[in-house]
This record gives sequence, structure tokens and C-alpha cells, in this order.
Amino acid sequence: MEEKYSIGRGVLLLIIFALLSYIFTSMTVWTTDGKYLFVSRYLRINQHNRVISGENFAPDQYRFGSYYLVENLFKFLPIEWLDENSEELSRMLLSSDYWTEDKKGMIDSYFPVAEREKLVSDSEKVIEELVDSVTGKNILLNNALKAFASSLNWQVYLTDPATTALLIGERLPEDIKRAVELSSDENRILNGHITARFFFNILTLILLYGFCRVFSSPSESLLSTVAFQAIMPLTTMYFGWETFHAAALFIGGLLLIAKRGRFYLLCLLMALGSLFRPDHMIFLSLIYLLFNLERGLSWQKRAFILSKSLIAGAIPAVLTFVVSRFIFPDAEYSVDLIQFRYNMTYIWSWIYPMIFASIPLLFLREVKRCGFFRKTWFWVIPFIAMNFLIARTAEVRLFTPVIAFLAPLIGIGLQRFFPGRSMENTAIE
Repeated sequence: MEEKYSIGRGVLLLIIFALLSYIFTSMTVWTTDGKYLFVSRYLRINQHNRVISGENFAPDQYRFGSYYLVENLFKFLPIEWLDENSEELSRMLLSSDYWTEDKKGMIDSYFPVAEREKLVSDSEKVIEELVDSVTGKNILLNNALKAFASSLNWQVYLTDPATTALLIGERLPEDIKRAVELSSDENRILNGHITARFFFNILTLILLYGFCRVFSSPSESLLSTVAFQAIMPLTTMYFGWETFHAAALFIGGLLLIAKRGRFYLLCLLMALGSLFRPDHMIFLSLIYLLFNLERGLSWQKRAFILSKSLIAGAIPAVLTFVVSRFIFPDAEYSVDLIQFRYNMTYIWSWIYPMIFASIPLLFLREVKRCGFFRKTWFWVIPFIAMNFLIARTAEVRLFTPVIAFLAPLIGIGLQRFFPGRSMENTAIE
């Protein structure tokens, strides 16, 4: 009976996490990937191709893991993502079948024919006045310029939007046209990144739930996981391809450390994570050290734990050195490495992180109740300091590891504020 109950709960959790991930991923398609319609799609496709060819700027070029996953796996998964704005624009520019009488009638309702004709008339007067002012009394030149302007047939582009849109689509540069055409191979790349985001979001939530279960009940863990997902939309303004890839692996590292898993698995996980965010993975070694370096240990054991922590910390450092010096030595930083002055003077570098972390911070007092957090919380300080020094902290996705680390405290803390009651006590009499 217990086994059947556990299987049912696992299926329910998977459904909930899949639905939450689908909702979030769809939202990012509309707000991030389609933010500037086809311009955003073109820029993201172009960035992918630059990374694959090794010509992107640092540090994105060093975080090539997500791009190679898409290039070799996720772009071949036939999962479609709705982006109505981009789809509408694509058909408007590239398909004459789009311009039915209904569509033309819709344009007429927003921009009536009478107003367009008046705009043409006003424009003709402006052109005539401009030509008269330029040519003066030279009647021959005056007539020639007016005839030339009339021969351009520009009036049609104002009175007939369909002709204008299709002409623009026809004249688009070929690489931009492929980005506009949603059925192109280039858009399979973008869909692949979105699909990867969806699957790694699910993996992130599954691992986070597992991490929360180390410290709290199933209901508290689910609440913490849902709260984490509810916070994540704030990351979409500066959403990186690698955000959930790195988050899943970082949380996997936290789970291994909290459950005292095998050290070689932690090292392997950190090596994989370094393909996405080596600057995040290196802090797993500090968390490992803080958790295991207990009082009363002999000097030999302390030295052993310290050496293991140094080995783990060396993995992302060495991989970053190899990638930057030998694999992609020509990748240059697009911005200054030191961003401390920018963060100190840009108000959103303070407001966004405070809002992003506000819910977990409400339950910081719960740190004292759990040995794991009581021992390891210190890593958050150098992590935040690093981001204020070399990153732009308004990009709150950078603080996802901190939110994931503190997430279990949400469910534990809420249980204290809203203690559970039985159905018998809460039933309406």
C-alpha cells in the first residue's frame, strides 16, 4: 500500500513540475525569445551559430554546454512552442495567402482607408512644396523631379499594406528572412533551446524537491519547490540559455552534499556544471568544506576534507583555464570584467536582487533549526560579493543558486506560521 502511495505521489509531482515548467517556458517564449519579434529570434539564432563556430564573445563562449546540447540533441525533438506574435509577423511578411479579405478588413478597422488616402494627399503636398523650394524657377527640373517622385508609385505602399509588407519580406537579407520563417532549419535551433529549457526546468524542480525532502515533509517540500518556481519569472528580463542547466546541476550538488553522497559523483557533477556556469560550480566545493569540517575532527581528517574540497574547487577553475587559453583563446570579453562601479551606481542592481531574494530571506531564522544550513550558510556572502564585483546584479538569474539553497527554508518557515490542522478540525460544522 505504501509503495502504491509513493508511486502515485511521484506521478503527481512529475505532472505538477511538468505543468509549471511548461507555463514558465511558454512565458519566456513570449517575453524573452520573441521580445523584439523576429529581431530577437535572429539575435538568438546568430548567437548560437557564433558559439558553435567558436567565434562568440567571452564569457558566453566558455559556457558552450547548452549550445552543443541543442546542436546535437534538442533541435531534433519535434516540440513546437507557440509564439503568436512572431508567427503573425512571419506570415504577414512572407505569405501572400495571409492577406485575406478578413485580414485586410482588420487593417482597415485600425487604419481606415480614408485616413490613409488623406496621408497620401498630405504627403504629396509636402513633396510638391519641397521640390518647389529646391528647384525655384527652374520649371524643367521641377517637372522632372515631380515626375520621378510620382513614378516611384509610393502611394501604393500607404494605401495597400499587403503590398508593402510582402515587399519588405522579399527584400529582407537572407539570414534575417530565415529567422523570420518559423519553419526554417534556423528556427529549429531556437526551438531546441526552448525545449532544452523546458526539460532542464523539470529536472531542476525534481532535484530541488529531493533537496527539500532532506529537511522537510513532502507537503513542505512541494510548497518550497512551487515558491522557487514562482520567483523565477523575475529572471526573464536577462534570461540566459544556461540558467536551468546550471541550476539543475548546482542543486544536484547540494543534494549530494546534504546526503553525504560519493565524492567522485560530486566531482563529476561539477565538471559537467562547469560547461554551463563554472563560477557557480566552484562554490559547491566551499559548501562541501563547510558542511564536513566539523569540530572535534583530528588534524588528519581536517586535512583530508580540505584536500578534497580543494580538488573539487580546482575542477571548474582548471576547466575554465583550459577552455579560455587553449580551446577558445580568441574569445574576448564584450564588457569590462570588473562591474563593481556599475553595480554601485545602478539602482536596479540593488532593487532586483532584493525583490528576487525577498521570500527566502523572510525565513532566514530557520537556518538555526537545521544543521546543514547552520554550517554552510557562509558561502552566500562570497558568492554575492563575487557577483557584485564581476557581474551585473540586475541580472538576477545570477542569484538562482542562492534561491535554490534557501528554498527548503520557505516550506519549513511557512509551517511555523501556518501550522497544519486535521480535516476534522477544519471542517465546516
